[in-house]
Amino acid sequence: MTPTQARKSAPSLATNPPDVYASTTLRERLWNFLPITLSLTLISFIFWGPFAAPQLLAFAIFGFFVYWLGRSYAVVAACLVGLNRMRQWKKTNWVAKYCEWLPSNPGAPGWDWARHMVIIPNYKEEEAGLARTIGSLAKQPNSRQLVVVMAMEDREPGNREKAARLIEQFRGNFAEMFSTHHPAGLPNETPGKGSNEAWAAREAYEWLIERGGDDINRYTITSCDADAVFHERHFEALNYLFLTNGNRYRTFWQPAIFNSNNIWDIPAPLRMMDGLSGINRMSNLIMPGSVKFPTSCYSLSWKMLTEVDYWDEEVIPEDWHLFLKCCYTLGDEVHVEPLLLPLGNDCVVTDSYIKTMKAHYAQSVRHAWGASDIPYAWRASMHSGSKATWKRKILLASAVTKVHSLWVAQWYIVTLGAHMPIFLAKHFELASMPDWATTRRFHLPGPQWHLDDIMAGSFSNAVTPWLYLTLTSTLIYFCIFPLFAMIAFEYKTRGPRPAYVSRKAAAGGFLMWPAMAIITFFWASLPAVHAQLKLASGKGLVYRVAEKGGRRALAQHQAQAAEEVEVYGVGGGS
Repeated sequence: MTPTQARKSAPSLATNPPDVYASTTLRERLWNFLPITLSLTLISFIFWGPFAAPQLLAFAIFGFFVYWLGRSYAVVAACLVGLNRMRQWKKTNWVAKYCEWLPSNPGAPGWDWARHMVIIPNYKEEEAGLARTIGSLAKQPNSRQLVVVMAMEDREPGNREKAARLIEQFRGNFAEMFSTHHPAGLPNETPGKGSNEAWAAREAYEWLIERGGDDINRYTITSCDADAVFHERHFEALNYLFLTNGNRYRTFWQPAIFNSNNIWDIPAPLRMMDGLSGINRMSNLIMPGSVKFPTSCYSLSWKMLTEVDYWDEEVIPEDWHLFLKCCYTLGDEVHVEPLLLPLGNDCVVTDSYIKTMKAHYAQSVRHAWGASDIPYAWRASMHSGSKATWKRKILLASAVTKVHSLWVAQWYIVTLGAHMPIFLAKHFELASMPDWATTRRFHLPGPQWHLDDIMAGSFSNAVTPWLYLTLTSTLIYFCIFPLFAMIAFEYKTRGPRPAYVSRKAAAGGFLMWPAMAIITFFWASLPAVHAQLKLASGKGLVYRVAEKGGRRALAQHQAQAAEEVEVYGVGGGS
């Protein structure tokens, strides 16, 4: 039986998931203009608002900074809570906790009933890096409950030999380990993680369920990046969460992902950004009321995955897209729950400073390609076969739209929003802003630079110790304090400073923070503009695997992989 036949025979309660594309090419092109149109409208409003709608602009900017201030303090509070909970989760004896839960839940399956399939899609990844990821799986105390699938791409020369070596090295540690080989050039597919995983999951269904006679209901599937390093108790925690969840077939489980594996090896400007991304992901898992999405490495039941007919092979940003597909197809019960253990990923790093900066930009463009989910989410909201309520549909579509629109626009709002409208109102007769938005009525301690005096050559009063701020600028002022806290949290979550990084170099990294505006423009906002313009152009995105080696990092990975061979070799067990 071919994987395509296996796909058709897989049990499916969802017969009508939303279409990936619009009904015609023209409609698809028009939909794909939506993300960049929204983003550019938000940006440009700062410039034309003082002429066309000054009152609306003033309230909009004030409202944004109220949101920004509240979110800043909420992120800090969520970090404190999240880091404390992670410490508790690391200490938890999950088997003992399940034994305490079991007597009050008669009829619940035993601890060993569950199986956890881990799909590792990869293309031209270093074998040492893959061995490191598999080694972290082999270290799990319940590794005998794991099924590891090496999802190889047949277009990679030597992929079968690479898979065979890894399977020979590690198979003895797991319930099962095998490889799948995704053919190149299949119709209606885009090369990438999602299409590879869909192929692998369907082949696994044929291998384990149809031929092996296993029960699909006892399986979770973990979508695993090729550079992931799992906490040693990750799958014990997942086992407990899966077994004790009364809604296990409608749940995604999301760990706290940090780009911590090689963060000390990348240029200091990027270290700040990659560190903050982990802080924000963890905080979003904790904050009440936040719309939670699975990201990068996540788990769900195999049963739910078959109900929505797996990942859409045409889509590159597979994580949020799969969640949206499940929500719109299966209803409001689909949700994300935190698995509050850290999971380490690699940062992009190559063999030179400049190449690393370029590679990071390219990866940011690929991540920002998730803006393609904006038209998908709104079309799916109107899909007649959706089981989600209207409230849930609008919430999801709005959340996706907000994230990707602000990804582009928030740099301009934060850096220019409080000042540019006032500048335009001061220097252009047709522009105006309301008095409450322009009056500097608040005096707070801090250095006030008088640029007009400096430019006139008068330096006696160039800097004064008091700031004279508008209402909106006062909100920005109080955002400084949570920023200091996030700097501390970001440094803490990096992990220990390696011996090859001097204290002086580590301290020098803090000098990057004053340059945050420049760094985030070139490696956050600009790549998002690039992705959305490319989406609107109809050219599509070519999936390029981000290089995550580098001479020092690769040497470390190879050394660690060699250690795994010794400790977790064939028949090593766990």
